[in-house]
Amino acid sequence: MKQKIIFREIFLLLLLFIQCLTYAQPFVPGTTYFGRNNYIEYIAGNLPLIISVPHGGAVAPSEIPDRTCGDETVTDSYTTNLAKEIRDAIYNITGCYPHIVINNLKRTKLDANRDLPEAACGNEFADKAWNEFHNFLDTASANVTKKSGKGLYIDLHGHGHAIQRLELGYLLTATQLAYSDAVLNTAAYINFSSIKKLINSNVLNLAHSDLLRGNTSLGTLFAAKGFPAVPSADDRYPLTGQTYFSGGYNTERHGSKTLGTIDGIQIECNQDVRFNEVARQDFATKTAQVLLDYLIKHYFPKLPETYCKIVGVEQIGMSEFLLFPNPFDKVLSVKNSMPTDICIYNFQGKLVYSERIGTEETIELGFLKNGVYLVTLGNNGKILYRQKIIKSSVL
Repeated sequence: MKQKIIFREIFLLLLLFIQCLTYAQPFVPGTTYFGRNNYIEYIAGNLPLIISVPHGGAVAPSEIPDRTCGDETVTDSYTTNLAKEIRDAIYNITGCYPHIVINNLKRTKLDANRDLPEAACGNEFADKAWNEFHNFLDTASANVTKKSGKGLYIDLHGHGHAIQRLELGYLLTATQLAYSDAVLNTAAYINFSSIKKLINSNVLNLAHSDLLRGNTSLGTLFAAKGFPAVPSADDRYPLTGQTYFSGGYNTERHGSKTLGTIDGIQIECNQDVRFNEVARQDFATKTAQVLLDYLIKHYFPKLPETYCKIVGVEQIGMSEFLLFPNPFDKVLSVKNSMPTDICIYNFQGKLVYSERIGTEETIELGFLKNGVYLVTLGNNGKILYRQKIIKSSVL
């Protein structure tokens, strides 16, 4: 009997060791990893930004019966598309990737924004998918914490409420959001908040109420891009009778309310920014700008200096330049502090492209062959910046 117990303990330790190796593997930014049967998807990142999509899945396998526990089974349509379009937009700006975790299972099979008993209703395959979803999020959080010390987690959802606005959830109810700034800034309500870490340590030294609905709050930044949001400077809290989602299991578990240095915000997207492809892509592009701006304003003022670049960069003088994405396929974006002359040379040193450009340009280079090129930026024949770029149609 004693030998059986020892054998069982050794087996359990070995199993735990194998699991640790699995989650300790190096994840390559921009590469997609899957759990069992591709139910859960993780796109590894290298920015201090994590996005999850718990309710956007459409996969409905017969091995997982429809959930009979819990009362919510509605799919948040197009949120998976939206998350990937936000990722692409962020990559186009920075050359870097956010971390993204997606539940591809239909919500009738798994609700990844609930505690395990309600999420999976006891089905072993749904249980495994739930664990993979949250393990990938834990992995992303550990990566961000190790690399940057802190970061932001967004749980992306969609709502069908009548008012076409974004609903931002900080784990505060509509009633609590209606409290005065002075009340919201007390320790009791700071301890309720999913951005507790940010409240206690932010670049601008802002109070809780400012971060919820001040001029640089996430809601106000969205509103400035043309997307009304609550809470924000112009829409401070939901009025009596207005429906509002304040954040759920994921925001509480993976935000900083309880512990850790990753702050969490649930974004409930209205139908107007999701259902039409053109509108959704415009929203994704501007969401990328808003999230990066939010990170720069409140977390990392020098974040653009760490945007991803390949080896082979040389800057001369104090001017600022940024080329992205790199590698690129058909278009190359250039940001610079002044109008400048751009020249692109192939590996043999032959000039293949030249133009005078403004401070922010997108250049069509689909005609170039795949390979390595040298870009120079300068004025009046003086080179101010050099960088190697890679043209690749397989990205």
